[in-house]
Amino acid sequence: MKDRHLFLILLYFVNNGYAARWTETQANEWYEQQPWFIGTNFIPSTAINSLEMWQSETFDIETISRELSWAASLNMNLMRVYLHHLLWQQNADDFASRIDKFLQISSQNNIQIIFVLFDECHTPNPKLGLQPIPIPGVHNSGWVRDPGQEMLLDQTKWSVLQQYTADIITRFQNDTRIALWDLYNEPECSQQVPIVLPLLKLVYAAAISANPVQPLTVAPASSLSEELAQYEISISDVITFHNYAPLADTMRMVEQLKTFNRPLICTEYLARTAGSTIFTHIPYFYSNNIGSINWGLVSGK
Repeated sequence: MKDRHLFLILLYFVNNGYAARWTETQANEWYEQQPWFIGTNFIPSTAINSLEMWQSETFDIETISRELSWAASLNMNLMRVYLHHLLWQQNADDFASRIDKFLQISSQNNIQIIFVLFDECHTPNPKLGLQPIPIPGVHNSGWVRDPGQEMLLDQTKWSVLQQYTADIITRFQNDTRIALWDLYNEPECSQQVPIVLPLLKLVYAAAISANPVQPLTVAPASSLSEELAQYEISISDVITFHNYAPLADTMRMVEQLKTFNRPLICTEYLARTAGSTIFTHIPYFYSNNIGSINWGLVSGK
């Protein structure tokens, strides 16, 4: 019944002039008009997670400006940045205003943005206010999920997440400072795919209802044979992917993804101890016209 309801929603959007998934031709024509993308996942060094980055009390314009200027000095032109629905729920207009200010800064540095709306990685219970103190030597020790475990398990609250998705994308639906919308980071990460997949489908319906000019994407789970990965591929205008393995493994994944005949952007890589480095991967990505977005710009929290 739930799938039939989603189908009817999508059918309504298509019949009433809303966006559907881009064709391969549309996606490739869009990509041909872009520079070769290179950049990082970005969070200022003074923030431990997306909440601390965006909350009004800790929205650090000075640090953001300085660190994006460093990225620009390295000829980087694309940053991937996480949002959080709690900030929209607290005050949508104020949150949108800070997003716009951030985009002003990124634009001044000739950097476009991929915004990530949801995330299944790390701490399960996000809360507004003072954020955790970093644990030395622990990667992403204070990173938080979105929507978080409590809301994920309560489907009566999912309409809020749909409203957040539609509102944020609608506000910036024609904004050329934004390159892509990444709807959900690693939905498989919390190992709750039977719960997360229905939410992802509703998020996608909300996203296309906003009719953005920017492409939509969700990086597929590691096994392309899984139902989740197949769905993620089926809704992505542009194919993004994550791979922290040595180059040979990355190349094998790319060969699989090339069969979909869409632009490819690696939106997460860089694990030096595993053999994934900028020196091994950037030349390969560049020679194959694959966007290159590593994890992290600066040493921070």
